Amino acid sequence: MDRREILALYEWAPGNCFRCARTDTPTTHLDELDPPAGGHYEARVCEECVLELEDERRRYAERVGSEYKPGRLGPGEA
Repeated sequence: MDRREILALYEWAPGNCFRCARTDTPTTHLDELDPPAGGHYEARVCEECVLELEDERRRYAERVGSEYKPGRLGPGEA
């Protein structure tokens, strides 16, 4: 699967990347954060960070001998 196909598995909206701090860039929802100090934040990640995280998931699946399925970043996903 190429990068365009992986990115197409996610919904995109303008935002700021929680992981690399890029601003005003296409981002996708990763998780919700409720820090002990209060507040509620939506963690979003940009296209480059999604590709890096997907690559990490793929390498991990190869190491442990499990099946890798892209498009599953976020809460409750493996």
